[in-house]
Amino acid sequence: MTIATVKIEEATEREKMTNRVYLSNKEATKFSFKQSPETFKVVENTLVKPQKRGEFRLLEVTKTSISTIELIEYIASVLKIKEKEISYAGLKDKHAVTTQYLTLPRNISVKKFKNSDRVNIKEIGFCDKPIKVGELRSNSFEIVLEDVRQDEYYKIERAFNTIKQNGFANFFGYQRFGVLDDASLKGKKISEFGKGSKNQKSRIIVAAYQAKYFNEWLNKRLEISKNIIDGKKDNITSSISPTLLKLINKSNTPFKLLPGDLGFSYKKGKKIFETVNNIETYIKLLDIKKFYPTGVLFGSSVRFSTSIAGKIEREFVDYDFDALRGARRAAWVSPQQTDISFDKENDKVTLKFTLPAGSYATVLLEELLNNKIVL
Repeated sequence: MTIATVKIEEATEREKMTNRVYLSNKEATKFSFKQSPETFKVVENTLVKPQKRGEFRLLEVTKTSISTIELIEYIASVLKIKEKEISYAGLKDKHAVTTQYLTLPRNISVKKFKNSDRVNIKEIGFCDKPIKVGELRSNSFEIVLEDVRQDEYYKIERAFNTIKQNGFANFFGYQRFGVLDDASLKGKKISEFGKGSKNQKSRIIVAAYQAKYFNEWLNKRLEISKNIIDGKKDNITSSISPTLLKLINKSNTPFKLLPGDLGFSYKKGKKIFETVNNIETYIKLLDIKKFYPTGVLFGSSVRFSTSIAGKIEREFVDYDFDALRGARRAAWVSPQQTDISFDKENDKVTLKFTLPAGSYATVLLEELLNNKIVL
């Protein structure tokens, strides 16, 4: 069985410069994590409801030690169809057991596909349209941490509960970039040659370039938030009146809102974007998890923050990039449906939690560690 061994290492020169900020949890913990099918499981919670009729077949696929892209290539080769006829909602880890949903045109049968230990396909109904990237409500995770003694378990339990209460910074995880930011560098080159949206693989690589800038912006916002909490001056906090700074710091959420922040809330089940024009109002919504500040994934068509927040955001934008349309991504998220248990005999801790679509479980682990996870 393939295993991705994750090491907790000293920061590289690049990482030293960025000085990753951890605000959610101040109690650093220790454990070993080897990402494998035995230690990492994830299940998509789809927004698509199975129907008795429809133009597309809805498939529930459980895969082991195979990436989503490899899965699509494999299914296409077995069924002798084009890869573009297979649609998915999200990319799932290779070194794991994952359950996700795919759609195929109704005229394509999966009866010839033979299930195995690595790929199991179950047809669960039909739908009117092919599933789209991002058409997910959330993902549920089950992760096993190893080499944990009982005294350390208590620390992990406290830290895990703190993260549940505070939420955590919604960084893109190491899976998005590959080793040494290779994917983001390739993505920049692809976009420069105007080939960023030709196929699924190139779009994924180009998206890593957007994600790299998002991570740098988010870390900058965490630095500013920390300075607000600690009462330290920087270029941004110096430009804000002491009265407004005091009001901003009243928030119980470690991520501090700034004038002009662009975030979203849900109204009648729909995501509605709003600009922070009254700090006091939005702080209250943020603290009760009814408002979600966002950062930009720049592109050809995307809305930006304004005022002070917009000034910071625009420092992390490539205005020549038009390979993708762009989007807004939540900057701060909270785990739901959490559970933690301890296997004392085997020194193992099992974490269960659900995160919004697009959030990385390994980033939550980094918050537990107060350190970056690298391959």
